[in-house]
Amino acid sequence: MTRMKLNSFPLFFARQYNWPSSNHPYFQIAAAILLSATCISGVTANPQPDKYYLRIAHGASTDTDDLSVTTLGVLSLKNNMVGHVDLNYLKSDMNGDALALDFGAGLAFNWYVSPYISIGASLGYNWDIDEAIAAYFPEVGFVADITKTFGIALSAKRYYSLYEEDDDVIMLGLVFRK
Repeated sequence: MTRMKLNSFPLFFARQYNWPSSNHPYFQIAAAILLSATCISGVTANPQPDKYYLRIAHGASTDTDDLSVTTLGVLSLKNNMVGHVDLNYLKSDMNGDALALDFGAGLAFNWYVSPYISIGASLGYNWDIDEAIAAYFPEVGFVADITKTFGIALSAKRYYSLYEEDDDVIMLGLVFRK
């Protein structure tokens, strides 16, 4: 009785329903699918080579103030690390115009879409109020390659102590690489 009960469940590894044919073709198909999946994942899961980008971006503060940031800089993705140096033009109706130099470093996942998280500092000069400015910021973002030489970048920064207040800035930009 127990043996008949087990025969009622179809098993992939045994002959089903006592048919004289074997499951050999099914094994071949299953092996081909599994090997194909491992080959594809092995190719696409490898990190991309080191990338160096020229980044042009513009962003605005998400807060109620009127800060806008335009940046031109270099973004480097190397060995799961990110580094960037940017020259920023800050425009604010309340605080005037300023130029600032941003430095940052952090962790990245270097792939076709490369997310990163970094921390940085900004040093600059506001010529409208004749004052040096400084801030530090965490940044989270990603770079997406559209072609081998062109892509887009999206990031969010939280400037601390910029004009003695905190500002959230969302940046959208273009990246170019050789």
